[in-house]
Amino acid sequence: MVKWMIIAMFHFISVLLDNLTGIVFHFQAKTTVDIIKEQNYPVEIHRTTTDDGYVLTLHRIPHSKTSSTAPKGTVLLMHGLLCSSADWVVLEKKSLAFILADAGFDVWMGNNRGNTYSRYNIYLNPIFNEQLFFDFSYHDLGVFDLPAIIDFILISTNTTKIRYVGFSEGTTQFFVMTSERPQYNSKIKKAIFWAPVTDMYRVASGLVNLLAESESIEMFENFAHIYELFAHATVGNKFRAFCKIYDKICSLVFNMIGSSLDRMPNKALKDKILQNFPAGMSMKQFYHYMQGARSGIFRPYDYGREKNLKMYHKLLPDPYNLSRFTVPTTMYYGDSDIFVNSKILRNDVVAQIPSATLNIVPLRNFNHLDFIYSTSADWLTNATLNNLLQSDEENSSN
Repeated sequence: MVKWMIIAMFHFISVLLDNLTGIVFHFQAKTTVDIIKEQNYPVEIHRTTTDDGYVLTLHRIPHSKTSSTAPKGTVLLMHGLLCSSADWVVLEKKSLAFILADAGFDVWMGNNRGNTYSRYNIYLNPIFNEQLFFDFSYHDLGVFDLPAIIDFILISTNTTKIRYVGFSEGTTQFFVMTSERPQYNSKIKKAIFWAPVTDMYRVASGLVNLLAESESIEMFENFAHIYELFAHATVGNKFRAFCKIYDKICSLVFNMIGSSLDRMPNKALKDKILQNFPAGMSMKQFYHYMQGARSGIFRPYDYGREKNLKMYHKLLPDPYNLSRFTVPTTMYYGDSDIFVNSKILRNDVVAQIPSATLNIVPLRNFNHLDFIYSTSADWLTNATLNNLLQSDEENSSN
């Protein structure tokens, strides 16, 4: 019964969005580069290729508006699920990317495979080879994407270490990287995590818990032959059209995916956000999170017994080894984050990582998307800046 309720829900949403096809809006979508230029900051576009052929786009603010150098060094910002580099600049003057650039940092913003800015592969086409192109989960983002981005930045800047700020899935892939490729610990001077996400077990999101209840949700791909979710140019545009007409319902959707009612973006800000969000994801990314929400185990993708034996030589993959994580890290979580179980984060995750400290954002009802879309998140951006500056002082004194 649950299986068909879930399939019916997806079908209803699909039909609803498809009915908006005849409604034409001429979206003046501003890209990450457009937003940065509009704020009068220098901007560069770079590309790097992963070991498995994905071409990733990086956006860089090399220095502030008033300086030609970045004396504080390099910092990499990595976005969350369905997001892109644009989410680090969408709040304009209040955005972390601009705040860090003004403080003297060389700011790089990554884009994971499959999102709006990284829909390239030297072997595969996302349209003609859709099933193969989108055959990736967050495991691949940690094993391939993040190491490729880090290595490219280190070579480009002629440095040996960078700083890191990750939001949501940007933290998930960092956990994966340090477990599967622990040599990358030595390439990160300091990390800041916003809303750290691992297995999503027993989180407050009713939708996540409903979808995780039944393994039949993973039959939906075979049922509907859908391998990508919420692509920017297709379903994303329909969602933008929907929000233009039904702002109140759009706010309910934002609340369902992690914006607090207290800090809900107003219509003008939602319009700016929706020029780049959603940026797309693979169905397999979604499945991987649902597997963790169901099992409570943070581990590589479970392909089923037969394929697991071929892939891992075991019936089930071993959990990620978080004890390999040695980067000095400060993690921040919100008291009302529907995608983060703070007890599990504190007792099961951070407890395995001696180099990490955990802090709550001291703002009531602080939800998941409030980390990047709330105009009242000044405390968080200031704390992040101060933390990065303090780590420099500690390193220089040692």
